[in-house]
Amino acid sequence: MNRTSRKTEASAKDTTPRPNRIEQFKAELPPARFDLHSVDWHHPDERTRFYLKNYGLYNIKLRPDSWMIRLRFDSGILEAGQLETVARIAERENLRVLLTARSQMELHDLKPKRVYPLWQELRAAGLTSTQVLTDNLRGILLDPLDQYAPDRRIECTPIVERLHRRFIGNPQWIGTLPRKFNAALIGRETPSFNPWGQDLLLALAQKEDIRGFNLYLGGKNSETAKNADIFCPPEEAEQLFEAVLTTYREYGLRGSRAKTRLYHLIESVGMAQLRTWIEEAYGQKLPCAGELRMRSSTENNDHFLSIQRLGRHGEIDTETLSKAVQEARSQNLTLRLTPHQELWLFDPKAIQASSSIPNSQFSILNSQSAPKGSVIACAGSRYCPLSLWEIKNDTERLPLSILTEKGISVGFSGCLKGCGRHHHSDLGLVGLRSNAFGPTERALRVFVGAREAPDPAPARLLFYAVPERSIARLFEVIAEDFDRSGYPRFEDLSRHVLSRYSEETLMLWYLLRQLDEITEKEQKLFFDGEEDTLREKLKSLSLCCKMIQEMQELISALSHRLWNQSRDQGQPIQSKR
Repeated sequence: MNRTSRKTEASAKDTTPRPNRIEQFKAELPPARFDLHSVDWHHPDERTRFYLKNYGLYNIKLRPDSWMIRLRFDSGILEAGQLETVARIAERENLRVLLTARSQMELHDLKPKRVYPLWQELRAAGLTSTQVLTDNLRGILLDPLDQYAPDRRIECTPIVERLHRRFIGNPQWIGTLPRKFNAALIGRETPSFNPWGQDLLLALAQKEDIRGFNLYLGGKNSETAKNADIFCPPEEAEQLFEAVLTTYREYGLRGSRAKTRLYHLIESVGMAQLRTWIEEAYGQKLPCAGELRMRSSTENNDHFLSIQRLGRHGEIDTETLSKAVQEARSQNLTLRLTPHQELWLFDPKAIQASSSIPNSQFSILNSQSAPKGSVIACAGSRYCPLSLWEIKNDTERLPLSILTEKGISVGFSGCLKGCGRHHHSDLGLVGLRSNAFGPTERALRVFVGAREAPDPAPARLLFYAVPERSIARLFEVIAEDFDRSGYPRFEDLSRHVLSRYSEETLMLWYLLRQLDEITEKEQKLFFDGEEDTLREKLKSLSLCCKMIQEMQELISALSHRLWNQSRDQGQPIQSKR
């Protein structure tokens, strides 16, 4: 090798990111070979915590004496006996139970000396917590009514069962991915939840006369999955799934942990290159995508079906769990954990019988009574020290009914990690503490306008920080705009109106709306969607800011005017019009 070649090779090595600490741990000892018997449960270090996550055991140094076990239920399927075991252990050990947005269950507040014995007890009862955390294929999402819904075109449950047998507990796949990997399979035309925030989404599609799936890749809490332009018949889903995971394991980035998701690999090399690698792992060329047949979850009609929905924003007590077990057994009901952070009980025969109800009748029902908007809430500070708000309780404090009564969905996170799915809801909230408008106080970062099929997109930032004391007024004007728009779903308003405006224009619009400085004339301009015209009109309405030309300065000035006036809660905001 000549000097130039050696220099080029050395330069290439210099620019290759150094593997992060977690990857260094994996190189020293594969996670599948970690021995749980040797753990010091009272004083785990960073290395030990990583290995234990691969077995569903979670602890952080800020709370060394409190542990959590996350149980795996792919597809959300569980039997009455399994639920009975969870309820009995939780009551005996005085544990709190959470239902997650990945259709899983978590047992919180385990004492160090009880973690391993309880983990063994759960395993002996046929429950597993393997690969539900860290760098693994996590719990695979299906629609809760996958096997029974009238609009189900492909039953995905058997596919997920085969995937579970192939990947879960397999040493080759325990902790070997660059980062966590979330997946969903949807065989319904109208799923009951927004599935677009997944690393891998197989969505109902049709190519010529074959029903199958289109493949979408690279979603996460703040991004929607992108079209990989690949069609997959149901019988080939398992093979395609493995090709994607193999590609991610081989080519995924392993430098900074903040940039190792599949999204970042796509961002780095492009979807075309990723597709080439997937085809190499698959062993042949793959057909191009078919016609997407999965519609938006906002068109879902499951709220008309006879389903018991248990759980309060993901919290559920042992008494409720025990009653659910009794009802399931006495009435022969099916149990499902759902992405709605709920436990569902239903009679499969009654669900299947609903297929006799014509779509036209559902349309009439929809026009008479819109479904209430859902609320997804992260664990909050009671369970997670990263959160600045106690989200589970704070969902009751906030005036969310202003929104949910109109069918507007809300995602509420306690930090920017986004476990409350704030980027995948009509309105997204992040609990903060801010001193932007005086002494430090509770505030909310607000996002608006998530969209699903046919043009999925995450919600966009509306306000960096709105004081909690002022949030009700913002909710009111958003709900009023939705009413005035005449659209049946908030997603339609997002698609046809909000998406046509920049974040700055929307900020200015909703500041002036809260200050009551918008007339019917401006309302018409808003719904027309002409940004330049509306922006200039809004700037002219900002009477207190005539000399300010820069949009960000104008937005800041109006924000201080609005939220400084509202500091005294007994004093209503006065319009200067």
